[in-house]
Amino acid sequence: MGKISEMKLLLIKRDLLIEKQKTDLEALKFQFVETRKIMSPANIIKSTFNIKDFKSKLINIALGTATNYLIDKFPSISNENLIQKIVKQLFRYNK
Repeated sequence: MGKISEMKLLLIKRDLLIEKQKTDLEALKFQFVETRKIMSPANIIKSTFNIKDFKSKLINIALGTATNYLIDKFPSISNENLIQKIVKQLFRYNK
């Protein structure tokens, strides 16, 4: 094998650079498509109001409200018993 001339070496480097640019361009196009999917208004709204979190928060609010209502309406929880006071306060502020 003979020596590789400088011109052949430059041509090989150029070809490698062109191939690298092609693969980088494809990766960039793929990333753009994925970012566009994620940033669509429908996906932003879905991620803002995650259905599972939204349902669990609504259930917690409803349970807290119902608990507060029941605690206030039943006179059986006297103010004299310290444990009952603590339980009442815990249920009130469990939102």
